[in-house]
Amino acid sequence: MKIELVGVSKHYAAIDNLSLTLENGRATALVGESGSGKSTLARLISLLEKPDGGEILFDGQSTAKLRGEARRKLRANMQMILQNASAALDPRVRVGQSIAEPLRNLTRLSRAEIGRRVSEICERVSLTPELLTRLPHELSGGQLKRVCFARGMITEPGFVVFDEISSGLDPPLRERVLALIVKLKKESLNAFLFITHDMDAALRVADRVLVMKDGAIVEDADVVNGHAGFRHEYARLLLESEI
Repeated sequence: MKIELVGVSKHYAAIDNLSLTLENGRATALVGESGSGKSTLARLISLLEKPDGGEILFDGQSTAKLRGEARRKLRANMQMILQNASAALDPRVRVGQSIAEPLRNLTRLSRAEIGRRVSEICERVSLTPELLTRLPHELSGGQLKRVCFARGMITEPGFVVFDEISSGLDPPLRERVLALIVKLKKESLNAFLFITHDMDAALRVADRVLVMKDGAIVEDADVVNGHAGFRHEYARLLLESEI
């Protein structure tokens, strides 16, 4: 999947005339401080918000023109995994049902096929079968994160947005979450956007790092062996703050 933002603006986030291309086969990190506009950009890409100006293209087709079945298919191919795992899940719905929900809403698969896909994705993210009958409050923080990963990956999306998925975690859980992203990247995840203020995490999971400040992309650098040759002063400042 190729995603293109052409002259996109969102006034409340100070995003103005932003153009950007995200291509299949690349893991991209978007780094910036709180208020930089990165989460708003993620919501625009995920079709959760509409731009005030410009357009967003998926494989050359404007999202503004998508309706009905075409929009449903795109939503199945584009998923967002949020920072707050417990808030992303209905506390009254058992874990297995929550994981299967995107398939029920966005595809026409049979009940048997949905069950098979749930089993497969749970194995991929190391969720044991007995957890599927539990409610969210009965799971640990790490297990909840894995449930959200399974839910986000269940439709086999061509693109995933991780919104601050590793932020605010204790070091052991942060390590497990980042290791899971690296594992999925190697096995099945074709492309993703990793939103974070953590430059160390960005360099670990991404092939490309974008740095955002005041609604604008100020740096676009390739990652080689966990390092990126930053040129912009703000990007270097973020990197130095992690050392």
